[in-house]
Amino acid sequence: MRSFNITRFLILLILCSHILWSQKYPSTHFSTLDKLPNNTIRALLVDSSGFLWIGTDNGLVKKENNVFTSFFEENGLAMNNTWAIAEDINNNIWAGSYGAGLSIYDGTNFWNLNKDDGLINNEITKLHQHNNLMYVGSSDGVSVIDVDNLKIISAKPNIKQPYRVTSFFEYKGEVYCTSYNTGAHQVVVKGDSLQLVPLADKSINYFSFIDGDTIYNSRKEYFTKTPLTKYLKDSTLQHGLGASMIWDYVKTGDDRIFAAAWGIYSNDGGVYEIVNNELSCMKSEFDIPSREVISLAYNDELQRLYVGTRDSGLYEVDVTGNILFTPVSGKTIIDFAQLNDIDATLYNASLSLKSKHQQIEVSTSQFKNWEEKYLHKKHLPLPKKGDNFYELDYKTPAEDIKFYDIKTDGSSFWINSNVGLYVLDTIGKLKQYLPIHSEEINFTSTGNLIETNPYGGVRIFDDIASFKYKYYADTLATTPTMVVNSLKKGEKTYFLSVFSGLYTWEEDGFKSYLKDSIWDEEKLRHITPLGSHLAISNEFGDIFIVDDSADFKVVNKISRSHINGNTINFLNQYRGYLIIGTDKGLTLYKDGKYIITDKEHGLKTPLKAAVVDGKYLYVGSEGGRYDINLDFLINCKDRLQSINLTSISINGEEIAPEDIFKNGKAILDHDDNTLLIKYNTNQHRYPNKMLYQYRINPQRDWSTVSSQPEIYLAYLPPANYELEVKILDQSTGIYFQDKLISIQINPPFWKRWWFIIPAILLIASIIYLIYRRELHKNREFEAEKRMILKRVEETKMEALLAQMNPHFIFNAMNSIQNYIIDSDIDNASIFLSDFSKLIRINLDHCTRAHILLIEEIEYLKAFVRVENTRFNEKVNIDFRIDPTIDIYDVEIPSMIIQPFVENVFVHAFPPCVAQPQLTITFSMAEACKLQCTIADNGVGISTNTNGSLHKSKGIKLVKERLKLLDYDVGKALSITSNKKGTAVTITFSLER
Repeated sequence: MRSFNITRFLILLILCSHILWSQKYPSTHFSTLDKLPNNTIRALLVDSSGFLWIGTDNGLVKKENNVFTSFFEENGLAMNNTWAIAEDINNNIWAGSYGAGLSIYDGTNFWNLNKDDGLINNEITKLHQHNNLMYVGSSDGVSVIDVDNLKIISAKPNIKQPYRVTSFFEYKGEVYCTSYNTGAHQVVVKGDSLQLVPLADKSINYFSFIDGDTIYNSRKEYFTKTPLTKYLKDSTLQHGLGASMIWDYVKTGDDRIFAAAWGIYSNDGGVYEIVNNELSCMKSEFDIPSREVISLAYNDELQRLYVGTRDSGLYEVDVTGNILFTPVSGKTIIDFAQLNDIDATLYNASLSLKSKHQQIEVSTSQFKNWEEKYLHKKHLPLPKKGDNFYELDYKTPAEDIKFYDIKTDGSSFWINSNVGLYVLDTIGKLKQYLPIHSEEINFTSTGNLIETNPYGGVRIFDDIASFKYKYYADTLATTPTMVVNSLKKGEKTYFLSVFSGLYTWEEDGFKSYLKDSIWDEEKLRHITPLGSHLAISNEFGDIFIVDDSADFKVVNKISRSHINGNTINFLNQYRGYLIIGTDKGLTLYKDGKYIITDKEHGLKTPLKAAVVDGKYLYVGSEGGRYDINLDFLINCKDRLQSINLTSISINGEEIAPEDIFKNGKAILDHDDNTLLIKYNTNQHRYPNKMLYQYRINPQRDWSTVSSQPEIYLAYLPPANYELEVKILDQSTGIYFQDKLISIQINPPFWKRWWFIIPAILLIASIIYLIYRRELHKNREFEAEKRMILKRVEETKMEALLAQMNPHFIFNAMNSIQNYIIDSDIDNASIFLSDFSKLIRINLDHCTRAHILLIEEIEYLKAFVRVENTRFNEKVNIDFRIDPTIDIYDVEIPSMIIQPFVENVFVHAFPPCVAQPQLTITFSMAEACKLQCTIADNGVGISTNTNGSLHKSKGIKLVKERLKLLDYDVGKALSITSNKKGTAVTITFSLER
């Protein structure tokens, strides 16, 4: 046994030895570190919608594009360890557990079946759907279940040991099963009975797989391949093939057969391809290191192989071969070149020249040797920095040689490096070595070498062998400086500067597009022909499509926002498509269409350089080369066929769509208007390449782009909505647009016609009644108002009459008469003038409700001047005005203060008052409160005096006027009096 294992191990070593040179398929690994609840994958199933179901030792998982949903016992699963998965004709998913029977999932709920329901055993090992029956293999027999009514019939062979089912297969409409250690049987269903009819095969069988009329049987440590007709009748085993124990098989659309193997106790296993009846190890090609592969599934539409392992989770492999990676151990590809039928690949440490017949490797040691031989035999002076050369370090060892790029001209390859410029023929022999250091070289249209120096000008060599050249100093405005890229196209050679824009060489001269004001772009980085145009990128990631055939013009600008990546590494072209290599992958552009290819396709950055050969794009990277089928990228049809609603939440509560959708429309109440809608598409090869937009009506604008297939609508007003979704598939550059759902949000009851019309009538009736009531009240108010206004006018007239009382007029006339009798014509004239002025002011003020404070002060001064004349100017009068009061802005009621001043002259100063004093003060009591105080030093108020203040007709009219002006008279008017004088304080509100 030991010698057999050693032999088998050697066979596997030989079969897998090609991994050092094999091409790798893009693969993605999923484990408990990111998506899975457990790393043991017992079963895999691609359902009718193309979605993947994963049975693990800790739950059932559904993979919808890039979304993983796990189901556990708490979700209704019978038991977490899931060993078998199948789909019935009703599209329900059946999951078999090893210990608790079956779980059936209808997309919303689980229901379970076990031994109590009629299963022969709760340890489910395999499931198989045939017509409307589900065949259930267990550790002790077979049960068959009608998927429509869940009726169960069971059977096991008439044997003593347990009958552990390892697989089911069909042939000519009949169902068969295999078992571990107890042979194979035909499963015969007759009415309500089930029989297991033994076949000739009595040996151990881990799995059986049908390919046309051939059956593959997995035996212990090998497999057999037998015609079915022979297998069903003949017990003779076929010759053993392969060298491992196979637990599952799958066949792809292009007829490739893969096997899942695990040797249990032997040091073999993994995923294999069956080629010429042998197992071909795919460990390296698929990048699956596990030796414990136990389940497989294949999605024919996506051309994806799913590999389940016992120890390291799930692998998803793109087996199309449209993107492959060829590893080169320890090397990084710097550049590519092609000359005739020779493909040149420049690595960081060597040059490879490959043709159909041979491959030649030129190492850095050889390049160093060529340099040393030249130095030993040199017959020309070596270039020096003092001569404006980018000087070489001739002591650079071979391991420190740095290659910049490789170009072709004539029949030679030109390799420039930090140790010089090498010219090689197509078989790798040195034709010429130049001890010049240039990071960018190119050629004129006549084949002359152009050598650029970042800081020291440019040389054009007429004869490289004799080192003859023409030098263009960097001080010249047209000389290219800081050149980072170049291109020879037709009669022009273009040079790109990272600081000073675009240059060309043509007709024996350089031209600067920046200095000649042709193009003002300064920081340029990459260039490639694009049909008759040129594509040029700048330092910031924008790309310009330019036409330089006649007059220079920018035809189009590709913004960096449309490119997948931040830094452009190279540009190329294929069939009118611009190929843009970035730090994140590839972007293919043509006529406004962008196709993105990146790590989801299997590309791992950095991408160093690229070359197009036929329909393939070869991209150099660290550790190897990518071979990309460009026709596969650009000719893909729309991968999206449908958009499906998956869930809807209303006001934060998830609702089953079938509960709210009727005839394709959701009808919601006005307060059910905050929605979270989730949807998905059909299974997609590159789900991360989809960008989503939506709009709620055709007349509305599309939303901003989102990477998540969900829509959040907050506080939708009542209306009808036709929710549309538009998806950009970046893997094809194609938009897919479709209607998702219809939503009707009803208005609240108070906005519906059956409520609005009666409400309007009721409100109109109430308004009419109110109007009638208010009209009546207004009429009464207007009548009362007219009475009040009449009384106000009467009050004004009474105040006027009171102010111009007969005594005042009589006394004034008497004073005038005395002036006339005394022949004092001048004083009589002055007195008469003041008296007439006072009458005019009085007549003006009595017609106005409010007057300015300055007007009141002038009026009072005129009044006291007339009154004081009668007193022979005996009364000392003092006006005191707070300087903070703006007397030209403040207004007070008219004809309020004068009656109190008049009372002073009438009652306060009998002859016994030797030095009569009258003080009128205006001050601010508080904010918006003006106080006027009339104070005298007279005899005070006597209650026995008939002309006392409280009996004054004028004062009574003032109080009535204040009351009409809505003043609180008790607070607005204050009178204090004693034998030393009287003080009257009136408080005016300035807010009125």
